[in-house]
Amino acid sequence: MFRVKYSNVCLFGALGTFAIISKIIFDKIYLTSKIIVDEEFHLPLGEAYCKYEFDKVIASLWHPKVTTFPGLYLVSSLLLGTVNLCSVYWLRLISLLFSFINILLFYCLQNMNNEPSWKNIFSAINLGLLPPLYFFSHLYYTDVASLTMILLLFILSQRGNHYLASIFGICAVLFRQTNIIWVGMVFGSFILKELNAINQKKPRRVSQGVTFKEALQFFKGDLWITLRRASLNFWLNATSYGSLLIFFLVFVYLNGSIVVVASSLVIIHFNTLVHPYMLADNRHYVFYIWNRFYGKYFLFRYLMVPIYLFSLFVIISKLWNKRDVTFLLFFIPCTSIVLITQRLLEFRYFFVPYVLFRTQLTNITLQSLLYEFLTYLLLNICTFYLFFTKTIEWDDFDYPQRLIW
Repeated sequence: MFRVKYSNVCLFGALGTFAIISKIIFDKIYLTSKIIVDEEFHLPLGEAYCKYEFDKVIASLWHPKVTTFPGLYLVSSLLLGTVNLCSVYWLRLISLLFSFINILLFYCLQNMNNEPSWKNIFSAINLGLLPPLYFFSHLYYTDVASLTMILLLFILSQRGNHYLASIFGICAVLFRQTNIIWVGMVFGSFILKELNAINQKKPRRVSQGVTFKEALQFFKGDLWITLRRASLNFWLNATSYGSLLIFFLVFVYLNGSIVVVASSLVIIHFNTLVHPYMLADNRHYVFYIWNRFYGKYFLFRYLMVPIYLFSLFVIISKLWNKRDVTFLLFFIPCTSIVLITQRLLEFRYFFVPYVLFRTQLTNITLQSLLYEFLTYLLLNICTFYLFFTKTIEWDDFDYPQRLIW
């Protein structure tokens, strides 16, 4: 007899409520503004791909202000092109659809922590409401779908399906070049776990942990001897990730552009760079944060250093796991590469690191979940209130601009 799990009923009930409320907000945003900030560049390209107007596609390779691969546009073409639904409304709806998928993926990641189902559902909904992420779920931006690909990459890798994980790694890079760093994190975690299992002569299991002591022994050991004992299956899985990394490096070399520049890792005085967009675009919160704090008070960037260090301490302490340090070992350097080397202070760059960090947390109390939910809810209410009520006039546009993250 077919039985329905109570947890699944709760999950889809919560998702349904989330979807209904989000759709109401989505329609309100659509009626308020047809083009929002970077959609000026994304929407024409998305429409061209969706309508299979390849002459426009070729002519636009690439718009000087569009710096990502065409993953979002290809998905638009795949989902909407065949039914000729290529308007602004439907293109934006793709992001909302991926936000629903993300909630299910958040739940899958949370389930790997062996926490009660109700906690995992609550956490998944909270992550779906993460203020900047939730706002961009209503716009035609790459961020939401890009996160979907990263989540699938991590989930499939942890479940041992490395071939399929590498495919979603390719998809992730097609949405945003810097996602190659997260592919590298998954690859590094796979290598460490598999080769450590060989060193320790452990039976092979999916997502087998590595203790701190074992990690030290591994890095001190003879890697060549360990590699010679690796199985054919290990090499096939490693190739699926490694080939993607190699192809990306070849592309960067041929393209003459290096995404991650090591020389950016300098002291605060020189690395607190002022991107032209940050100073010129008053449609973003960062514009006001910079001009009223970082730019106005010279010492402010230095006063923030203790907060940065304390945040790093909290992250390490929360992620520290005596039975498995793999995630922590790769998460910190990968997050540093993604964030520190960026020359633009942008909330969206924190999506993936924060989501990965949040899904690793365990033993979260009901009180903490409620505080998290109420905080996100309040921030979203404030964000949408400012968006709907605050207008900014630009001479270049004949319609009012809106304030966003």
